[in-house]
Amino acid sequence: MAVEGERPRRPSPAMRLGAWILLTIAMTACGALQPLEIRKIALLAPFEGQYRALGYNALYAMGLALSEADLDNVQLLPVDDGGDVSSASSRIRALNLDSAVVAIIALGEAATHPATQQANDKALILIGNWGHERADEDSLYATDRGRAESSARDDLLIARQMIRGGGSPQDIFRSNGALADARFSARYADGGQEIPRPNWLATLTYDLARLALASIADGSELSDIALDGLNGKISFADGYWQEAPIHRYQFLGGELAPLSA
Repeated sequence: MAVEGERPRRPSPAMRLGAWILLTIAMTACGALQPLEIRKIALLAPFEGQYRALGYNALYAMGLALSEADLDNVQLLPVDDGGDVSSASSRIRALNLDSAVVAIIALGEAATHPATQQANDKALILIGNWGHERADEDSLYATDRGRAESSARDDLLIARQMIRGGGSPQDIFRSNGALADARFSARYADGGQEIPRPNWLATLTYDLARLALASIADGSELSDIALDGLNGKISFADGYWQEAPIHRYQFLGGELAPLSA
């Protein structure tokens, strides 16, 4: 399902990025000559409803990673998760029918649900703690085993508080995602006035998109790739991020901020 956003009179950066993605997909479908065999990295995330900002934030992060990579044969394929587990499972099954899709990045409560994982047969990276465990051998969970098996859901709680305009300073949240610094934020915005600020999962999404791109460039399995990224060293063993960092956050003035020492 193609991502659809609002249609302002002046094309926004999101619309231009979406139009580019749709154009490249259409060219491939129509049999246009390609210098290299096309590979796709799919993003399964919410692009509609109250959590749509999560999907677009991740899409911008992945778009930045792709723009910085020297790969002409890779496309991003954003797919809305449909807002529930049944729809997310159906859409990941549809992605499995596309032989050009070599990796899927999943973000959000429905996209990372065990039923969605079990409907998948491709390399799948799960980003964020949404209350679910790793439930399939094809899943690589960008967290440590302990947080996954405890069904941590701090990223879901952060997202809910952001929708409500921020939480109490007394509430402490833990996440594997690191807030963006000024340099990354500038690259992420790329001069566009309508692109929102990167959220707390943007740098992690960027790093994992780079990991997927590296696996394509090297022709290696995703689980065999290691990357020194903005979030430190990222490598997987037995399906989990080894030595995954934990960042503690609180809401101050309605904004997510690192917990003061």
